[in-house]
Amino acid sequence: MAAVKTFENAFITGASSGIGRALAERLGRRGTRVIAAARREAELQTLVESIRSGGGQADLCVLDVGQSDEVWEAVRRWERETGGLDLVIANAGVGKTKPAHKLAWEDVEPILRVNVVGAFATLMAGMEGMVARGRGTLVGVSSLAAMRGLPKSGAYAASKAALATFLETLRTDLHRKGIRVVDVRPGFVDTPMTKANNFKMPFLIDVDRAADVTMRGIERGEAIVSYPWPTASTMSVAQSMPDVAWRAIARWIRF
Repeated sequence: MAAVKTFENAFITGASSGIGRALAERLGRRGTRVIAAARREAELQTLVESIRSGGGQADLCVLDVGQSDEVWEAVRRWERETGGLDLVIANAGVGKTKPAHKLAWEDVEPILRVNVVGAFATLMAGMEGMVARGRGTLVGVSSLAAMRGLPKSGAYAASKAALATFLETLRTDLHRKGIRVVDVRPGFVDTPMTKANNFKMPFLIDVDRAADVTMRGIERGEAIVSYPWPTASTMSVAQSMPDVAWRAIARWIRF
């Protein structure tokens, strides 16, 4: 079993709700100084106050991850102000379920801007200081959807596949630099984003359970953290299928 790692300073995007907020709370309780980044200032303020009231350290960073220049500026600023970020979590993400023939570019572009460009910018900005110090952990929250092209999820699945592949490359390239790279692949988690889904979500889990599994994986520096196991196992089988078999099955999936 890998040794459990603790962190001094963490920067987390998408921290105003869902998995990001739950991770920020857990890190705050562990003594990590948390920089909570998201667009919604009011939600961030209540999170920061909650962490501080429990004796932890936290600061808010109002940030639109879809604006890559803002991401670079914010991460570099907090790199300087904290004396070094040893954990950066690219958690912010958006999604939309719609069949391909009904997709408009206005549906796709925001997903790519946040899930791909914003996530890449977050990780690369965090990487700079870590490479200079020879230590740190980079985390990207991709998805089990990254493992195959799911019906009605083309833009979302593709954006998460791009992130997962980027993380795999970072892990290979940064191994000798003392940097751990963790790819978190959730299935369906009960968060504000999934509440918009109008279909039954198999093996849906609550956000606290998701955050606990994620936090253990990050602390241990696991390469890939996938959950819940029934969905992860199903997607592993699907990934190994010949394309012709997957196409036949995918036509029967209903979202």
